[in-house]
Amino acid sequence: MQQYSDLLIDALLDEGFTVEEANRLIELREAYEEQLAREEISYQRFMHWLIEYGHLSDYL
Repeated sequence: MQQYSDLLIDALLDEGFTVEEANRLIELREAYEEQLAREEISYQRFMHWLIEYGHLSDYL
């Protein structure tokens, strides 16, 4: 994983970002991806609840 981060930082440095900016962009992207994953889990749980309680058919 560290090698991947280093490659991202190098690519961002090549585009004119500072090391601090590159690190912050990587952190923001990771936080965004984590949020998306949490939303997907919430959506799946809600859909499961709808099916379980007969509000939605699982044979759509």
